Amino acid sequence: MRTDLPATLTARDAVHNAACGDAEAARIEQCLDPAVPLGELCRQAAEATRQRFPGAGPQWRMLLYAPLYLSNYCLNHCLYCGFRAPQAIQRKHLSVSEAVRQVEILVGRGLRHILLVAGDSPRLGTPTYFAQILRETAARGVRPAIEIAPQPTESYADLAAAGACGLTLFQETYDEACYAHYHPRGTKASYAWRLEGPERAAAAGIRRLGLGFLLGLAEPRQELLAMARHAVYLEGRFAGCSVGFSLPRIREAPQGFIAPYTVDDDLLVRMYAALRLAFPGATLVLSTREHPELRNRLAKICITQMSAGSSTSPGGYDADAAPGTWGQQFPVCDPRGPADMAGWLQGEGFDVAWELA
Repeated sequence: MRTDLPATLTARDAVHNAACGDAEAARIEQCLDPAVPLGELCRQAAEATRQRFPGAGPQWRMLLYAPLYLSNYCLNHCLYCGFRAPQAIQRKHLSVSEAVRQVEILVGRGLRHILLVAGDSPRLGTPTYFAQILRETAARGVRPAIEIAPQPTESYADLAAAGACGLTLFQETYDEACYAHYHPRGTKASYAWRLEGPERAAAAGIRRLGLGFLLGLAEPRQELLAMARHAVYLEGRFAGCSVGFSLPRIREAPQGFIAPYTVDDDLLVRMYAALRLAFPGATLVLSTREHPELRNRLAKICITQMSAGSSTSPGGYDADAAPGTWGQQFPVCDPRGPADMAGWLQGEGFDVAWELA
């Protein structure tokens, strides 16, 4: 735990303060220097991962999980999102019994870690609704995490009591001017409320926190540094807090939206490797937004948690559900199911984990 942070420092101060996380930021900046050979950087990242996440074989422990989309109703107008309120998609909100059916399908595929995801619709996605699903999910031998709209501390406490073991909450962009542009209407328009969400969750007892930003919205190197400072701030404020990272790229967006920044595969790999070397013990997560070839490549460098057999549509795990039936958030680029993903990983020397340690 960091003890050198000023007591008056806020999350907003931290992400804009170059002195917060200066050691981690310096390591990241060094890794992002194009003069540093990518191959050597990847070798160092793999060795660091092997040391901190040891497995019985030549690689390391890889946790498999799946997202479960509960609802694509959303009142926000985020310019880049397939769930945005003005988007003409078929909307679906799962009942508790429908959500439980989806959980049982995923359990039947071997998964014991599920991320519950929902658009921002306060009328439908109430804390009571999420708590019911969390309890039912935990009762089936699953340790669930949540990726939902930011909540007040008391609601996070209720969700933790219901079984939520982790929170994923991407800031989307740490650049405040860009944030205001991309989020013109809806509750998500509040930069500070979203930024402070992870610390409210940590204060409520949820100490496994997932941070991220959407690659393409703002200058990626500055975003990575801001996220690192955010992580240092959280680790310094909450003893026992575990911070993980994800770097999702925009794969598909509403018509007319063009991301102003392009992040190619090599830069994405360099950014992930930089995070591993700056935060050796952090969970690094990779979703099925990316194609199999890149996922295979990153798995061997530094990733410790991967989704498999994902659907980004509510109810998408039913056998008769066509992809995107109920409006998907983004297209799945790696179609491999959990068994196929596990088979590949085991063949490459990884210890495959189906539940949190």
